Amino acid sequence: MTQGKTMAYEAHSREAAQWVARLGGEPAEADWLAFEQWLNAADGRRSAYDRALALSLSVERNGAALSDLLDRRSARSAPRARPATAVWGAGLMTVAAAAVTFAALHPRPEPKAVTYVTAKGERRDVVLSDGTRVALNAGSTLSAAIGPDRRDLTLVSGEAAFQVTHDPARPFTVHVGDRMLRDVGTEFDVLRQNGKLTVTVREGMVAVLRTADPSRSLSLGPGSRLEHAEGSPGTLVLAANADEAFAWRAGRLIYRGRSLSDVAADLNRYGEAKVRVAGPAADLRFTGVLAIDNQQAMVQRLTSLMPVAASPRKDGVILLSALNSAR
Repeated sequence: MTQGKTMAYEAHSREAAQWVARLGGEPAEADWLAFEQWLNAADGRRSAYDRALALSLSVERNGAALSDLLDRRSARSAPRARPATAVWGAGLMTVAAAAVTFAALHPRPEPKAVTYVTAKGERRDVVLSDGTRVALNAGSTLSAAIGPDRRDLTLVSGEAAFQVTHDPARPFTVHVGDRMLRDVGTEFDVLRQNGKLTVTVREGMVAVLRTADPSRSLSLGPGSRLEHAEGSPGTLVLAANADEAFAWRAGRLIYRGRSLSDVAADLNRYGEAKVRVAGPAADLRFTGVLAIDNQQAMVQRLTSLMPVAASPRKDGVILLSALNSAR
């Protein structure tokens, strides 16, 4: 290792130890955002943080042994007392080096991903191994890999509401298309369908990062909703009634000015018939409440609340403007 790389390694190790201490208490939103910026600003910082975190956990389990190690190192040093920070830094480098060597000889197996699937019309509550509660809406697929140092989830499709167990030692990340959601101990709802992503936060904070460039992020607080079309560079953040986003858990879908196409996409998760929108009806927007029932009953309720008609087809149902269908 060259001198420059050695200096960078030592600097990253010192900074990582400081971040472990800073995030070990009750970090604020600003702490997490600053941490994300530090973590992604230079190569080597992520591995340095992993080493520091492993050391911190080792200290908790083997405090007496580490204390004895530092005492022996201090006794062998010059008679002039060294600052406590210097002793800690020396101990950090020694134990971190040992941890890296051990990890190289005994690589930690990747956590096995578990996949959860709900059929059309089915809703399911799941408790992950870390205690996090996930409610899956109909027609959804979620995979979760819960490991000793991180929690990685992927919402493949559909909708899920998360009530996350706070654990600063294991970042909680939900991958959704071209975005990553980093949780800070919170409750939020994620919907992915038809190439669109919607994230609504009810409690806590969620950091939204670009998968291709994690250094760029924005934060969502309680009562915020993010809307994003996958593949596009921009996102839209709005004020929202978070309880409305979670209403599906109580058997209701609440809409405010939503396009009829979005409503049809929701209906497709509650039955086998393909619901489509054609003609001028595609320009209509719906404000109202639909009780979650069988798909046919939901379509009938929708047609009673909007100037649309449901036209049965062999491959499903087409929603047409009522004026158009009457001609």
